[in-house]
Amino acid sequence: MTHRDVEYEELLPKRDSVDSDGIGPSSLEEEGPSTKPWRWYRLFKQDKRRIRADRSPSGEGERIPPLLLRLATAIALVACVDLFALAYIAHMFRTVFEDKDFASNLNYANPYIGLKELYESGTVNSSEIAPVLIRPRVSAQVFVDQPNKLAPRGEHDYWDETWGMFYPDEKHLHVTPNVHTIVQFRAIDFGMEDCRLVFTLPKLGASLEDHASFSMDPSSRFDVFRLAVDRPIDVKKLSYRTKPKPVEKIATLHAQMDGDTLIHRFPCPWSSLHVFEVACAEGSECMVDVWSSQNTTLGVNMYQHQTI
Repeated sequence: MTHRDVEYEELLPKRDSVDSDGIGPSSLEEEGPSTKPWRWYRLFKQDKRRIRADRSPSGEGERIPPLLLRLATAIALVACVDLFALAYIAHMFRTVFEDKDFASNLNYANPYIGLKELYESGTVNSSEIAPVLIRPRVSAQVFVDQPNKLAPRGEHDYWDETWGMFYPDEKHLHVTPNVHTIVQFRAIDFGMEDCRLVFTLPKLGASLEDHASFSMDPSSRFDVFRLAVDRPIDVKKLSYRTKPKPVEKIATLHAQMDGDTLIHRFPCPWSSLHVFEVACAEGSECMVDVWSSQNTTLGVNMYQHQTI
């Protein structure tokens, strides 16, 4: 064997690094003329993939096009701006409009401008004015045996097919050992700052107009408490557990039927708020259940008497 043949035999087993599928130079020489272009095309594609892999940072896969990278960055930026805007709007609604009942904290504007100074001057004598009857703005029940139960609302509301929903101004006084009634008044009239709290009850069996009703145990005895408040009661949240705390017991009494029974006399400056709780006297199995109508004043009421 010649030296040239020996060198050829040593080089022949060596494979080119691009022949990943076993295609070497000798195999290309053994292929016919029609298959050589196809083999060279495959080698070209393999070289192209290898170059792309070498250019990528990790050495694997294709490099992300710059346009796609800019587009993804823009989308992420817009999403961040939108999230920040939503968070800011949510914060604004939680702070600017935090107190939904802010109107109840506002002071009443005095429409009686100059009247106080006029009467204090002594140059004008006031006319005699009859006592003014004030119905409670709130008359709601709370339940001792169900302290978390909310006060009922709209018990006499009804639906009319022609006119829609009606909300009659009917007040309910209901007192038993397990049911107390909370009543709230606002003194509004000028120069009528001497107030009397009263029970107003009809005779048993008296004829009443539609929607009014009355039942009572004649032996009933009641305790009446003044409650500590600095703002109007929110009836939607009122329960025995959330009701204002009593400040003092102002009366323990029997309520007479067929007329007014004086409960308590107290000063009531203009725009002042007064809240009371009516309960059974300790040890008494009392019961009263009274519904007033729009034209009756049954239950607990307040009279304002002239002070000027």
